[in-house]
Amino acid sequence: MTTPRPPEPIHPDDIAACLAIAAALPEWFSNADGLRQMEASLRTDRGIVIRAADGTIAGCATLAQPFATTWEIAWMAVAPASHRQGIGRQMVETIVALAREAGAQMLVVKTLSASHPSPEYAATRAFYVQMGFLPVAEVPEHWGPENPCLIMARSLSATASTAIPVPLPHLP
Repeated sequence: MTTPRPPEPIHPDDIAACLAIAAALPEWFSNADGLRQMEASLRTDRGIVIRAADGTIAGCATLAQPFATTWEIAWMAVAPASHRQGIGRQMVETIVALAREAGAQMLVVKTLSASHPSPEYAATRAFYVQMGFLPVAEVPEHWGPENPCLIMARSLSATASTAIPVPLPHLP
């Protein structure tokens, strides 16, 4: 495994390569409408790319900011040849740092819910859990019943893990 280059902002010249990565991942990106939405996001939203040592794009991600305190990973894809090499982890860690620097307190991502039998998306959910995300809500109507949406979130607050425990009453 060669060391990837540091993350950098997406440039217009990167869009075709990012879309080619998505096209090489039909298990995740087979929906034509979703690919059009990804292309629009690549053209208009903030995002990052990570290049392999040879300069080719190994991964890309776009970001939405639905609220001042909340950022969303809108799209993220890692080239098949770069899977399991830390590219996804590096992108998420970079996004976390950027969001915190901007004052965000929450990072969210939408993915396919466990109620859909996809081994690829099971791996995606496991990756996000490893990155500190927790499931928040399943919204089947968001993408339609054939693609049930799971919203996952990660707190960016420095105090989230150091909160003082409050005694709770026993609930039957």
